[in-house]
Amino acid sequence: MAYFQDLSIITFLFLAVFFDLSVRKIPNWLILGGLLAAGLVNASHGTHALFSSLLGFIASIGVLLVPFALRWLGAGDVKAFGVVGALLGPASLPLVAFYTALAAGLIGIGYMVVNQLHLQGFKGMWTDFRLAIASFGHILPEHFRTNQAKQRHYMPWAVSLGTGTIIAYYLDPQGRWAGF
Repeated sequence: MAYFQDLSIITFLFLAVFFDLSVRKIPNWLILGGLLAAGLVNASHGTHALFSSLLGFIASIGVLLVPFALRWLGAGDVKAFGVVGALLGPASLPLVAFYTALAAGLIGIGYMVVNQLHLQGFKGMWTDFRLAIASFGHILPEHFRTNQAKQRHYMPWAVSLGTGTIIAYYLDPQGRWAGF
């Protein structure tokens, strides 16, 4: 039965990361499928495992209520963490949360470095140049850049969740690297 749990975890995380990167949304059908898989896998181990799965779901949702209320995370991110809690149970949540936060911090630093160094600026400069030429100077780069700057920056949190879950559950299940 451990095979089905591993298959459920890997499949759910892969699809959550895929959808978060491609459409910036984790679909509800994926959340429901993950919860169904968690229920079936844990029910096969008895009522204690099923109760642990339910407790993991509730605890993981509860952990992310404040960040969700502050709009730091989207609803799909909270529900995805709930599915991970349902699949793994409450005992794994501290490690998963630790490694997820660590991965999110590293990804956030990467985003800051990219934005600070303006590595995407070269593509923007080429676009500005083409736009200015094509419009015969009627649309200038400053106008284009101010519209672009108003867009909200987005960090795909499912990538952090997937990384944190893989590290916590498969690479460091006893928490030796984390120190707890």
